[in-house]
Amino acid sequence: MSPRFFEMPVEAVLSKVPGSLPTAEQRKSFKGADFSRANYKKHVYPLLTTTIDSVFTAATAEKVCVRRMDGHKHGKRADTLNVGIYLNTPAAVKATTTDKKPTGKGVGEDADNSTGEDSEKNAHEYGDADGAPTSHISWHWVAIPIEVKHNRDHAAFHFDKAPLTTQSKHSSSSPNASKTSSEPKSFVPITLQNEQGYVQFIDHMLEVFDNQHRRFSYAIYVWDYMARICFFDRGGAVISEEFNWTTPDSPLHDFVWKVAHMSEAQLGYDPTVERVSDEDAAAFKRMADDSGVHEKIRSFVKQATREGQPIYKVDIIPMGTPPDEGFPDDPFPPHSPADPSSAAPASPPSQPPVAPTPRSFLIGKAYFSSHSLIGRCTRGYIAYDIDGERLCFLKDYWRPYVPKRTRPEHLVYERMALCGVECIPTLICGGDVGGMRAQTSQIQDILCHPDGALPVPLFHYRIATVEIGLPLESFMNFKQLALVFADAVFAHFQAWTKAKVLHHDISIGNILIDPTKLTGLLIDWDLCRLECELEPGPTKPDCTGTFQFRSALAACFPRKPYRLSDDLESFIHAFHYLVLKYHPIQRNGLRQLVESTYESHSFVQGIKVGDESKLRLFLNSLPPFEVCANDVLQSILNDLHKGCYESYRDVDVDQMYALYGVSDPVVAKEPRPLSVDTPVNTAWAELLLAIKQSDIAPTSTSTNRRGTTRSTTKADATASATPTDRLSGFLSNHGPLLEVLTSYEYEKGLDDKDDNQFVARAKENPLPVSYRPINYNINLSSLSTPSTENDMYPVLGHRHLGTPSSVRSSSSFGQFSDNVEPRPRDKRPWDDGDLNFAGSEDVGSPPSPPRAVKRMRLTDGVLTSPSVSGDDGCP
Repeated sequence: MSPRFFEMPVEAVLSKVPGSLPTAEQRKSFKGADFSRANYKKHVYPLLTTTIDSVFTAATAEKVCVRRMDGHKHGKRADTLNVGIYLNTPAAVKATTTDKKPTGKGVGEDADNSTGEDSEKNAHEYGDADGAPTSHISWHWVAIPIEVKHNRDHAAFHFDKAPLTTQSKHSSSSPNASKTSSEPKSFVPITLQNEQGYVQFIDHMLEVFDNQHRRFSYAIYVWDYMARICFFDRGGAVISEEFNWTTPDSPLHDFVWKVAHMSEAQLGYDPTVERVSDEDAAAFKRMADDSGVHEKIRSFVKQATREGQPIYKVDIIPMGTPPDEGFPDDPFPPHSPADPSSAAPASPPSQPPVAPTPRSFLIGKAYFSSHSLIGRCTRGYIAYDIDGERLCFLKDYWRPYVPKRTRPEHLVYERMALCGVECIPTLICGGDVGGMRAQTSQIQDILCHPDGALPVPLFHYRIATVEIGLPLESFMNFKQLALVFADAVFAHFQAWTKAKVLHHDISIGNILIDPTKLTGLLIDWDLCRLECELEPGPTKPDCTGTFQFRSALAACFPRKPYRLSDDLESFIHAFHYLVLKYHPIQRNGLRQLVESTYESHSFVQGIKVGDESKLRLFLNSLPPFEVCANDVLQSILNDLHKGCYESYRDVDVDQMYALYGVSDPVVAKEPRPLSVDTPVNTAWAELLLAIKQSDIAPTSTSTNRRGTTRSTTKADATASATPTDRLSGFLSNHGPLLEVLTSYEYEKGLDDKDDNQFVARAKENPLPVSYRPINYNINLSSLSTPSTENDMYPVLGHRHLGTPSSVRSSSSFGQFSDNVEPRPRDKRPWDDGDLNFAGSEDVGSPPSPPRAVKRMRLTDGVLTSPSVSGDDGCP
């Protein structure tokens, strides 16, 4: 995996920051810092804030200010940012100002983190030297986070000590000097303590991006008298070389001077997002008490508009089909936006085309966030459609762009709507933020990739749909769960047979429950592939899909072409996962079963490969577990396993390894399947028979369990394909799976749902669960590749594309990059997710363990490094 973080000379980084440098006369007002008596981290804070404030004072800065934080916890995680540059607006001042100084335990960064740096020294004397009051942290208003360390063993980056002088313990003779060694050197130390400091820094950057609407963000990382300037966007990060910041001519003073004169857009704020007043947000907030809104949806609105949460107005500009991102098999003429109210008025042929009318929405706190710093970084919002005067759902993410391989998600919804696909969200509108490809990531332009491939750029994108679904895990009982899965499978069937679209990422996060109809919705079609786009032979290792629910063949053989059977099997894994989570089973070792089945993997030649646990499940005639006291649910599990076993019985494992494997072990197969009789529900019988037959009429109708008439089309014919990479039988079409999910609709015994078994049975583990820091999808080893000035220009396969991008030219980081035309790549990126929060879009982050437990586990040396790349994996 290519690195996403690069180190660059500080002069190169500063040259990309917009603004002019201070004059010699202006610099006379700047203050330096005397570290002769700075023995602890608490001594660094007043030196740093006094230095920064002197620059802001000289620049008469009004939009930003530097603030000290009280270090208290104000959320799920420890809000441990002790210093930051804040927006200086009335709302920001109100949210952060406090008259009380904290005392005792819990004060300061090290009372909340696990590094233990200066912990015994930070519980007192926490105010600035001048007695300035501290402030409450509010991540909504942090413009530039500042991380401060005193112990180098806990710093996220390397800091080389400057030579001692007679005046002080640091050198001020050449504070801006860059390294002169010709030997490449890692700038990220890979040690247990340093990794903790690194994870803490990334956590703070995540707080900024999760709580604000940012295109990018600067950051400052300080170790005593040395510092680094950082630039983050969704493509990666640039970290400057360290420099001495204690003299008035330091790069820190120059950077802060530029910050003092920046607009919010130059600081990285999204210029298309507008903060609105309480009066303008009143209609949105009233929805929390509207009896016409479903009770559970009202609770979502209350959470989104809770006190202290800024409300924003965002626009979506309905976008047509980009010329290089259309459907290669599009059978339809050019189409208008799905929502008539968002369509542009027709223009006479002699007149220039009329720009589409933006659609405005109000949003508050995100309903869910992928909690990723790099990549697609999906966020979902309960939104208020101003034009429609209704609640809706708004999805905001950074979509990858590869010509003729990717396409905006709303085009897929339009295609499926024209084809009559049901049980999917209803599109309102969608488009790139600010206009077609207006906001793009910039870091990919300067990253060196050893394979010579140009990284895929990311464009900021939003899409709005009518339905607001409930999480799949909120199902009332297993009867409802089975029927919701049936609806999702039916939507998948129609998308495949009518629109020739394969979802490509079936997971529990992409199936929702309609709270009013109690039906299933299959969502998140942005990673779908058309039937004509499925490769006929071996492919590059696929990074698409939620790893936990990939099919056994797709997980074990990453080079295997993706097929319909892989999506159908993912439905089964998702169903099994929820049974394990919400129903007791008759065996010990639940944790080991779940981890080995859904999470276990290895990296072979840099490729993520699942172990053979899933493959063994379906090569064995017996199901892997039995549920307690529920014969009906067990019958469903038996039927699913029987069908998968029969499909996998014809798989030639040796041939699969020879064609698609990245290792040589052979998994033995069991010779006989489990025989179970399956009753068929008459309400679904006609539809199921039509789906299973390969030569049904192009259009036929049947009545489903809801009492509505559904149309069907000719089913897929994958069963006739060779079994090398296409399975036959049960997993070759949708009918058998639908039959199992609906056969027991009227049987008693499915009206149960137990507590979360992952929590209830956690004490069964013989040893404490190893603490895993929050997975930010960034591999420390991938960050340590050094960079030089040459990295600012296309190298190792990067192509110069005419007009230089904002990073390669003399323009600033803050400007929008020019459109780029990267070479096409075979795969689209995705987030593999985390087992504890399964699903393609994780809701929140894993809770931090108690501090004592952290210390115990860290003492044992148990720490899992973050995984390789951004929330997108590799393109």
